[in-house]
Amino acid sequence: MTAVAPAPRPPLLRGLPWSVLRLHRVALWLWIGFVVAGSGGLVWSYRSGGMSPVPGSDPFGDFTTLHLTARLIALLPLAVAAFAGGALIGRELENGTAALAWTQSVSPARWLAAKLAVPALLLTAGTAALSLVFRWAWTSGDADRAPGWYERDVFLAGGPAGLAYVLLGLALGVLSGLLMRRALSGLGLAFFATLLPVVTLGMTRSRLWPTARWTGFEAARPPTGFDRHEVGVVTAGGELLPGRECNMDRVGDFEQCLRQNGFTDAYAVGHPASHYWPLQLVETGIVLALAALACWAAFALLRRRTA
Repeated sequence: MTAVAPAPRPPLLRGLPWSVLRLHRVALWLWIGFVVAGSGGLVWSYRSGGMSPVPGSDPFGDFTTLHLTARLIALLPLAVAAFAGGALIGRELENGTAALAWTQSVSPARWLAAKLAVPALLLTAGTAALSLVFRWAWTSGDADRAPGWYERDVFLAGGPAGLAYVLLGLALGVLSGLLMRRALSGLGLAFFATLLPVVTLGMTRSRLWPTARWTGFEAARPPTGFDRHEVGVVTAGGELLPGRECNMDRVGDFEQCLRQNGFTDAYAVGHPASHYWPLQLVETGIVLALAALACWAAFALLRRRTA
């Protein structure tokens, strides 16, 4: 009898992609476990507090779980960069396994493309799934008790900007590994190279979109979701005094406070909730452009060294 030929593997499980998965299977299982554990923790946290918003109840269950998951998602780019710069690229160049692969009908460009594409695909799928579950748990309950959209970790965990930073960490990690050609030094350079844009863009995030200006009682008591950057009052001469305010609960008390102190109005400057998506998309575009630039630099560097 003739033996039955095994079914062909799908393209992802053949050749270079399969070798990348096998070589880094421990990291793959850790990533799958992280996504499953994070999603499960969010679902459990939400269900433990009740499935529907009820006055006086906490629909999120344990708020600590929500904040912890947001923090872990926000720190993912640094972990990805360290892995890419150390284990994914730096170690293979240091051990000589990359050079061995290049002598076996695998071009350096194909090798690097596989090193970028396979992790990028897995990281995109996992991060997107985790972000969607986080956003469901974050937005399904009482908006007054939910963390603000403008909080750093929540902003990154609940939108596409967080995924863009993960891809940036991968690209910068690969570039760092190629530059240093050592696992430990590649890891260190990748970590700090990714930390720089994460911190810089986080500090300048509010400037990526024009702020809105509120006056009157709404400046003292802005609607839910308003991220105030500056608050103050207007004098009779039209001068703005930042830091001074009549923070009253009722309109009558607010107007009386203004008259007693010689003010004519109050103002607040910041971002309303409607600015969430413009800020997300602008920052995502900037981060993806940096990631594309890092990928181009990585291929250019590899081509120059192997020419």
